[in-house]
Amino acid sequence: MSPDLTRSLHDAVDTGPDDSPFDVATLTGRIRRRRTVRAGVRGGVAVGAVGAVAFGAVYVGGRQPLSVLPEARADAAPGTCGSDIGLLPMADPGRVGLLPSTDGSWYQEDPSVVPQQGSHLGTLLGRAMNPVLVRELSPRARDAAVADLVRSATETLAAAEERRAAVMEDPPDAVPLTAGQVDALDRGVEVARQQLEAAESSERISGTGDELDSQILITHDGTVVASDADPSPDPRYSWMSSPDRSVVSGLTSTELITCATDGDPGGVPLPAGEYSVYVSYAEADDRAVAGPWSLTLLDMPPAPTGLPEGFPVEDVPLVGGRLVSVSPMRGASGEGWSVVIAVDGDDAAKEAVRLLGDDWSTYPALAPPPGITFSVAGWEVGVAASTSEDGEQTVAYSILPN
Repeated sequence: MSPDLTRSLHDAVDTGPDDSPFDVATLTGRIRRRRTVRAGVRGGVAVGAVGAVAFGAVYVGGRQPLSVLPEARADAAPGTCGSDIGLLPMADPGRVGLLPSTDGSWYQEDPSVVPQQGSHLGTLLGRAMNPVLVRELSPRARDAAVADLVRSATETLAAAEERRAAVMEDPPDAVPLTAGQVDALDRGVEVARQQLEAAESSERISGTGDELDSQILITHDGTVVASDADPSPDPRYSWMSSPDRSVVSGLTSTELITCATDGDPGGVPLPAGEYSVYVSYAEADDRAVAGPWSLTLLDMPPAPTGLPEGFPVEDVPLVGGRLVSVSPMRGASGEGWSVVIAVDGDDAAKEAVRLLGDDWSTYPALAPPPGITFSVAGWEVGVAASTSEDGEQTVAYSILPN
């Protein structure tokens, strides 16, 4: 894979400068750590999950798919696994909202507006979602964040002015400064002064933290079946304000696995079906929920058939779906194949990468940037989300020898 991954991601996902509020290494590391913790539980269901893909009628251990979901419990505390979502008071609309992140973007057309509830967060093959959480920024949090911003900018300006004064008074080697050198010192002070003015009036605020203690709750037929008490990757990077500093947006990461009850450790991937997503957050001395937003989960279809003789089926696992085309292609290193597979799911390309075993699939963008390739068992594999001529969602592969 390309070694300059962070810059490639920013260039492909955020067409602006490389100033994202999200640290890619921090985000992917957190997701990877959470997956490791749950690996023991999930590993035990792998064989059953294969059965679900192959036959469509069985899930873990031969049970019907929905039987893996936690059962409704009348004694469950509000907001906990198995509880009725109706036990939590519904929040007033406009304070908290979710946006789908189908293209890896964390921006919206009007960043000063909290999105309304009821929208669809996506149709996913994988069992991880990364919606954008948008919330109002309280005056207290805004004032504290602005104070930090102004303090930092003030220190930068003071340092620039001090450096200018010192150099002007005692130039290096006692050689008089040129006009260009004086201009450079002046520009440094002016840039720092402009940064201070922006901090006081217009600069976006980042790193404000989640003052609402937000949690993600996922329900099926009104029962909480999955939850995430820590959906934000890292408080240092997880929030960026709108230009008017009225709302903040944060990219979240939630694994779509069953929550734990007293009699069940959970950790099983949610079966295919329709779900509702809520945001629970602190309000006064209690908690309230915003939502719902809808979410559709799909089963991975069987692996495609009809591949030509000599195709590296064992070396390069392909995403499940219908084979649209496969044709020989030639690269600088030799002969390979171009493959197109029709498969539903907003995250089909991301799942295709995950099947290759590359850690990049933990990144929240749902398709790899153009030009990124992955080394797999002696092959260099490119993966891209695409659309057929008749509008069908597809995944396109380029597979060439290393």
